[in-house]
Amino acid sequence: MRKTMVNIVYNALYQVMALMLPIVVQPYITRTLGREAVGLNAYINSIPVLLAVIIMFGMNQFGARAIAQAKPEELPKRFAHLWFIQLTVGTITILGYVAAVFLFLNHKAYFLLEVPFLIGYILDISWLFIGLGEIKSVVTRNTFIKLAITASLFIFVHKPSDLWIYLLINSVTYLANIVFWLGLDKKLGRRLKHTDFAFDKIYFRGALMVTIPSIAVQLYISFDQTLVGQIAGNTQLSYYGQSQMIARAIITVVGSVSTILMPKMAQMMANDTAHSEVVKLMKTALDYTMLISLYFTIELMLNASKFVVWFWGNAYKDAGPILFVGALIVVLVSYGGVFANQYTLSRGLFKEFAIPYYVGAVLSITLNLLLLPSMGAMGGAITIVLTEATVCFLRIFLVRRELPLKQLFSKQWQLLLAGVIALAIGLITSRAINTGSLFVDLVIQTVVSSLCYLLALIVLRNSTVTSIYARLHQRFAR
Repeated sequence: MRKTMVNIVYNALYQVMALMLPIVVQPYITRTLGREAVGLNAYINSIPVLLAVIIMFGMNQFGARAIAQAKPEELPKRFAHLWFIQLTVGTITILGYVAAVFLFLNHKAYFLLEVPFLIGYILDISWLFIGLGEIKSVVTRNTFIKLAITASLFIFVHKPSDLWIYLLINSVTYLANIVFWLGLDKKLGRRLKHTDFAFDKIYFRGALMVTIPSIAVQLYISFDQTLVGQIAGNTQLSYYGQSQMIARAIITVVGSVSTILMPKMAQMMANDTAHSEVVKLMKTALDYTMLISLYFTIELMLNASKFVVWFWGNAYKDAGPILFVGALIVVLVSYGGVFANQYTLSRGLFKEFAIPYYVGAVLSITLNLLLLPSMGAMGGAITIVLTEATVCFLRIFLVRRELPLKQLFSKQWQLLLAGVIALAIGLITSRAINTGSLFVDLVIQTVVSSLCYLLALIVLRNSTVTSIYARLHQRFAR
């Protein structure tokens, strides 16, 4: 358990850094490149991001789970079989991408700059370290990439015509995934042999069952940006894409606990740990996820109109309502993700894992085609919220006979009520807060709403907050 907590701390520190860096970089990029270039960048990236999911071929879920359950003597061969699948799929995908760029796509030069990005995903074996529970290696590598990208952007990107430099920097730095391969034999227990690499049909089928729904989810968290750009234009895409970037960054931070706990849950399943212990871990994860994700959702909604102007510039003031609506996905995705990553995947319930994504993909494409022509980016925001709400509901509904939902949902109404109270008070008081400085306004609004949220939870005697207080008191009392 100590190792798990250390991994959570490492990952939490990295996620905080990953959240802070866009706060440093994005104001500079949006003002330097302008709305059109930022929108075009989102359009260019939307296709390679979808292909990256295909290249990884479910390894971040299926691969990490397989590694977590492997015996030490099985580890080298199991890893080799898994990565050979990733290599084969990745090579075919990149060749197909290059051919499609030359035959069908505009902005060919920009799209070709994404090839190193795709190669970097072939080299990405972070799933091995996640499966082994060695999160420190993953955090160190990701930190290096983030810092290298950040420094390079300030050094080399200075005007809208530097979009190609911006794309190249974000692409080439992913080749740093090669560092995972240094000293790999020590992690595996022996040096890999060429005979270890073989195409394993069983692993392929298992990974495919995870990959297909992962592709489906990309249709509404990545390909939706392609639709917005094609139907509503690059300016509307810049509003939608930037709003989604903020929300998704926060989701990554909130969901980091599930990422760390998934291998532990898989080990518990493999060792036939008592179901009550599994439920207890699920309950803890759900409570903390709800507590944190609701807080961030409230803050994004309350600060949306002023935040977009302060963060991205006055040209993005129309993105305020879009961020206000889109902020709801933070709590929807984070909460549903606990059921997806910690339970259905850990138990190998691939059907229950996949169905919500399929429904979400169909719903997203349908609603976007209906709403984007008349509503632009706001239509995209409404679509993604309705899609994620449906996916979250299905995540819970499909495991209703597997888990004691009444026990899992116990007292979570307190969190929801506290959130509504904080949001209502925040919306009322925000109208009266006008110091003349957007930054000061944001700080005051955040402090007021945070105190309202905390006080409401204390008055309601929420067990999660009580538990956090007890642990902090015990630690500092020593």
